[in-house]
Amino acid sequence: MKIFRYICILIACTCFCASCSEKVSNPVFADDETPYIYMDWAATNVCNIGDTLRFTAQVAPSEGTACRWLIDGQTVSTGRALEYEVTSPEPFILRFEAERNGIVNYRTSNVTVTKPFEPKEYERVVMGVLGISATAASVQWDHITHLMISSLTVNTEDGQLTLPDAAALNNLKTTVSLAHNEGVYVIIDITGTLVLPGGTGIYNETAFNTVAADPVLRTGIIAQIKSFVEQYGLDGVNIYINNLNNDFGGLSNEEELAAFMNELGEAMPLPEDTGRGGFFITASVPQAWNNYEFSWLGSVTRLDWMNLMHFGSTDLTPCPHAADWNISDNISRFGTYGVPAEKILIGIGAFGIKYDIPAGVSATWGDIDSYLSYFPYSEIVKMDPSAPSRNMLSQGTGGLWYVGVSAPECSVEHKASLVKDNSAGGMFVWMLEYDTDDPSSSLTQAAYKAMNP
Repeated sequence: MKIFRYICILIACTCFCASCSEKVSNPVFADDETPYIYMDWAATNVCNIGDTLRFTAQVAPSEGTACRWLIDGQTVSTGRALEYEVTSPEPFILRFEAERNGIVNYRTSNVTVTKPFEPKEYERVVMGVLGISATAASVQWDHITHLMISSLTVNTEDGQLTLPDAAALNNLKTTVSLAHNEGVYVIIDITGTLVLPGGTGIYNETAFNTVAADPVLRTGIIAQIKSFVEQYGLDGVNIYINNLNNDFGGLSNEEELAAFMNELGEAMPLPEDTGRGGFFITASVPQAWNNYEFSWLGSVTRLDWMNLMHFGSTDLTPCPHAADWNISDNISRFGTYGVPAEKILIGIGAFGIKYDIPAGVSATWGDIDSYLSYFPYSEIVKMDPSAPSRNMLSQGTGGLWYVGVSAPECSVEHKASLVKDNSAGGMFVWMLEYDTDDPSSSLTQAAYKAMNP
């Protein structure tokens, strides 16, 4: 009923402005009612040093309601309006309070202040991948060199990018600002429809392939990507055409796909023109028996690196979803296509696959998915404190397979040794929100320590 009353108040105010000849009586508030706040507000804000934050709040009832503005708990202004000049590079919490008869209503916003960009130094790349709806709270800034946001998806019907909701886009602005403050570059992932947690495509969903191979449609999508990159201050574009699983048996029009990548590279800013000294064009290759379909990446003129999605494999019997032998095999394979080892990143999937095949049942490729379930790595660690030193937990008839930190095989440490032995460019973690932040169990921290000792 209180919400309904407040709506009536706003309607009454509107009517008063539209026709001053009609008198509207002031609403009556009980002594124990919470004061109402209305203003243009966001839970996160980004600004620069020297900017002035300006807000004006409306409160009801106005009489008897005290208003104040606080920064990190300290009152900086009273009244309904605020003008505050930002003079420090440190982030802060802005809070507005309206108090009446000891009852307080409030709004808070996390404010990030943009600092001059100083790129982090590193020996090998360690990239974290963050879901576009996730928040920067999942990012371990000290343990990544690059951040990839996944993803914007491509729509086949009109060749347009499908954007996330306003809340996700607002989070993106904050995440980019925080990343730049930490010297971390941010890359936007452009994909077909994703199936999480593994990042695979949907069977017969060939949207991105269709758009990228069409000269007219790809011109439009490249323009959209460029506009998005400029609007959000991004440092690169990753292309993930994830539709190997389809009735055609692979990708189509590979020469046109290479042309798409080359046209994208020509349209994007050069590193020296960004003001941050770097702009990256990258591509992801799914874990699949026929990933040789991406051999055309060797003909892409501007390719900073290739992300090998080295996780998510399943079989008709329980097995590791990221077998170690795939690393050397794929590095060698793509080397013959013209992608040198130093331009290949090896992915770590921060999730596990559990097999629940009943005793006596022989799974087929038509029904194997019905016996599989997926768990974020952080949940696996909660199941068993020894999980970081292992790569499989015995559960049911098949067990839960994952990549841990320090097992002799199928671990971050062993895969990192293979990355070094094969002179690869680094590693990436898919996805950061699935990981832990505990130094004893974090996959991200283990990868960073191994790549940048």
